[in-house]
Amino acid sequence: MELHLVLGAAADVGGLVAAVRAAVERLYDLLEREPQVLRLLVVEAGAIDPELAHRLLGLEALTASLIAGELTRGMEEGWIRPDIDPEVLGHTILTMVGPWIMRELLGAGNPAIRDRSMSVVFALIDKTLRPRR
Repeated sequence: MELHLVLGAAADVGGLVAAVRAAVERLYDLLEREPQVLRLLVVEAGAIDPELAHRLLGLEALTASLIAGELTRGMEEGWIRPDIDPEVLGHTILTMVGPWIMRELLGAGNPAIRDRSMSVVFALIDKTLRPRR
Protein backbone atom coordinates (compact mmCIF):
# COMPACT_ATOMS: atom_id res chain seq x y z
CA MET A 1 0.00 0.00 0.00
CA GLU A 2 1.42 3.36 -0.99
CA LEU A 3 0.60 5.31 2.13
CA HIS A 4 1.48 8.68 0.62
CA LEU A 5 -1.43 8.19 -1.80
CA VAL A 6 -3.88 7.67 1.07
CA LEU A 7 -2.60 9.66 4.05
CA GLY A 8 -3.30 13.37 3.88
CA ALA A 9 -4.07 13.32 0.16
CA ALA A 10 -7.88 13.31 0.20
CA ALA A 11 -9.80 16.55 0.26
CA ASP A 12 -13.26 15.00 0.30
CA VAL A 13 -15.09 11.75 0.98
CA GLY A 14 -14.92 10.67 -2.66
CA GLY A 15 -11.15 11.10 -2.69
CA LEU A 16 -10.68 9.14 0.52
CA VAL A 17 -12.94 6.31 -0.63
CA ALA A 18 -11.15 6.20 -3.99
CA ALA A 19 -7.74 6.05 -2.28
CA VAL A 20 -8.77 3.23 0.07
CA ARG A 21 -10.39 1.35 -2.83
CA ALA A 22 -7.19 1.74 -4.89
CA ALA A 23 -5.17 0.30 -1.98
CA VAL A 24 -7.51 -2.71 -1.78
CA GLU A 25 -7.29 -3.16 -5.56
CA ARG A 26 -3.47 -3.19 -5.28
CA LEU A 27 -3.81 -5.93 -2.67
CA TYR A 28 -6.03 -7.92 -5.04
CA ASP A 29 -3.42 -7.43 -7.79
CA LEU A 30 -0.76 -8.78 -5.44
CA LEU A 31 -3.00 -11.77 -4.64
CA GLU A 32 -3.27 -12.52 -8.35
CA ARG A 33 0.49 -12.23 -8.88
CA GLU A 34 1.69 -14.01 -5.72
CA PRO A 35 -1.17 -16.05 -4.23
CA GLN A 36 1.07 -18.67 -2.62
CA VAL A 37 3.18 -16.18 -0.67
CA LEU A 38 0.22 -14.33 0.80
CA ARG A 39 -1.66 -17.54 1.52
CA LEU A 40 1.41 -18.84 3.36
CA LEU A 41 1.76 -15.64 5.39
CA VAL A 42 -1.85 -14.99 6.24
CA VAL A 43 -3.52 -18.39 6.41
CA GLU A 44 -0.95 -21.09 7.03
CA ALA A 45 1.97 -19.45 8.86
CA GLY A 46 -0.38 -17.54 11.17
CA ALA A 47 -1.82 -20.85 12.35
CA ILE A 48 1.62 -22.41 12.83
CA ASP A 49 3.58 -19.50 14.29
CA PRO A 50 1.88 -17.56 17.13
CA GLU A 51 4.38 -14.69 16.79
CA LEU A 52 3.51 -14.24 13.12
CA ALA A 53 -0.20 -14.35 13.94
CA HIS A 54 0.42 -11.63 16.54
CA ARG A 55 2.27 -9.50 13.97
CA LEU A 56 -0.52 -9.92 11.43
CA LEU A 57 -3.04 -8.67 14.02
CA GLY A 58 -0.71 -5.76 14.65
CA LEU A 59 -0.74 -4.96 10.93
CA GLU A 60 -4.54 -4.86 11.02
CA ALA A 61 -4.45 -2.54 14.03
CA LEU A 62 -1.91 -0.26 12.33
CA THR A 63 -3.96 -0.10 9.13
CA ALA A 64 -7.17 0.63 11.08
CA SER A 65 -5.33 3.35 13.00
CA LEU A 66 -4.15 4.98 9.77
CA ILE A 67 -7.70 4.94 8.40
CA ALA A 68 -8.98 6.38 11.68
CA GLY A 69 -6.42 9.18 11.40
CA GLU A 70 -7.71 10.09 7.95
CA LEU A 71 -11.30 9.94 9.19
CA THR A 72 -10.40 12.27 12.06
CA ARG A 73 -8.69 14.67 9.67
CA GLY A 74 -11.77 14.68 7.45
CA MET A 75 -13.99 15.35 10.45
CA GLU A 76 -11.79 18.27 11.52
CA GLU A 77 -11.87 19.68 7.98
CA GLY A 78 -15.64 19.23 7.77
CA TRP A 79 -15.93 16.79 4.88
CA ILE A 80 -16.68 13.76 7.04
CA ARG A 81 -19.69 13.74 9.31
CA PRO A 82 -18.81 14.56 12.91
CA ASP A 83 -20.91 11.90 14.63
CA ILE A 84 -18.86 8.83 13.73
CA ASP A 85 -16.25 7.07 15.84
CA PRO A 86 -13.09 7.03 13.67
CA GLU A 87 -11.43 4.18 15.58
CA VAL A 88 -14.44 1.89 15.36
CA LEU A 89 -15.07 2.78 11.72
CA GLY A 90 -11.40 2.19 10.82
CA HIS A 91 -11.69 -1.41 12.03
CA THR A 92 -15.16 -1.76 10.49
CA ILE A 93 -13.89 -0.79 7.05
CA LEU A 94 -11.22 -3.49 7.26
CA THR A 95 -13.82 -5.96 8.52
CA MET A 96 -16.02 -5.28 5.50
CA VAL A 97 -13.14 -5.85 3.07
CA GLY A 98 -11.49 -8.75 4.92
CA PRO A 99 -13.88 -11.61 4.07
CA TRP A 100 -13.57 -10.92 0.35
CA ILE A 101 -9.78 -10.92 0.60
CA MET A 102 -9.91 -14.21 2.53
CA ARG A 103 -12.01 -15.74 -0.26
CA GLU A 104 -9.23 -14.79 -2.67
CA LEU A 105 -6.57 -16.27 -0.38
CA LEU A 106 -8.50 -19.52 -0.15
CA GLY A 107 -8.81 -19.74 -3.93
CA ALA A 108 -12.54 -19.02 -4.02
CA GLY A 109 -12.19 -15.63 -5.66
CA ASN A 110 -14.28 -14.60 -8.61
CA PRO A 111 -13.61 -11.30 -10.43
CA ALA A 112 -17.31 -10.56 -10.95
CA ILE A 113 -18.13 -11.19 -7.28
CA ARG A 114 -15.06 -9.19 -6.23
CA ASP A 115 -16.14 -6.20 -8.32
CA ARG A 116 -19.70 -6.38 -7.03
CA SER A 117 -18.62 -6.70 -3.40
CA MET A 118 -16.16 -3.81 -3.68
CA SER A 119 -18.79 -1.60 -5.30
CA VAL A 120 -21.29 -2.32 -2.54
CA VAL A 121 -18.78 -1.96 0.30
CA PHE A 122 -17.31 1.30 -0.97
CA ALA A 123 -20.73 2.78 -1.78
CA LEU A 124 -21.75 2.01 1.81
CA ILE A 125 -18.57 3.59 3.17
CA ASP A 126 -19.11 6.65 0.98
CA LYS A 127 -22.69 7.11 2.22
CA THR A 128 -21.63 6.54 5.83
CA LEU A 129 -18.91 9.19 5.77
CA ARG A 130 -20.70 12.02 3.99
CA PRO A 131 -22.06 14.77 6.23
CA ARG A 132 -25.84 14.72 6.55
CA ARG A 133 -27.61 17.47 4.71
